[in-house]
Amino acid sequence: MKLLKKSKTSIPAILAIALIVLSIVGFSYAHWSTYLYIDGYVETGELDWGFTSWSCLDTGTDYHSREGFALPAPRFWIDPEGKNIGSQELIPHDTDGDGDYDRLEFNLYNVYPSYFTSVSVYAMNTGTIPLRIDSVIINDAIVYRKSPTPYITLDLDGNGIADIDFWWGNGFGVQLHPGEESPEMSFWIHIRQGAPPNAVLSFSIELLAVNWNAYVPPP
Repeated sequence: MKLLKKSKTSIPAILAIALIVLSIVGFSYAHWSTYLYIDGYVETGELDWGFTSWSCLDTGTDYHSREGFALPAPRFWIDPEGKNIGSQELIPHDTDGDGDYDRLEFNLYNVYPSYFTSVSVYAMNTGTIPLRIDSVIINDAIVYRKSPTPYITLDLDGNGIADIDFWWGNGFGVQLHPGEESPEMSFWIHIRQGAPPNAVLSFSIELLAVNWNAYVPPP
């Protein structure tokens, strides 16, 4: 009697045969997958704000101050003779056409060294998410964000000599909810000895705000 020998088939060979059989009968052996389709939309919030009102201290009588708003007090005082020589003008601009005044143009007329004025402004959150006021942008270039802070000087006519002292007093870090108006914010201006005579001194300011949870206080 002949003994039948068991044939040894390797595991890889068995797998190869199984795959061939599955392909013949139409099974997909690579993987099974499915897809879930969702029909809808996601609406993001809008970060937007604008100036709502503005006013100047000098409305008929000139004020004076020391360079750099230096002490001793008073930091500013009314001309003892009640002169009304210098004046200022504030013009709001809607630069992006969304209905909010996002820039204030400030013009100083017939001013002279030691002339002082203060400007008060209010802003409103016109967007849909809370925001914090982060900084002020002067003439599209200078970012000023620390408060309280020492004053800065500005060369407005480009001759390399500082024309005014500028000091922004408050408002940085203020959180505004949609539709909420800010507390009063103000800045001071003092005309320096280097200011040119017979010239209109002009500059603009804009507020820079960030999402309420993205605000980082200045060091």
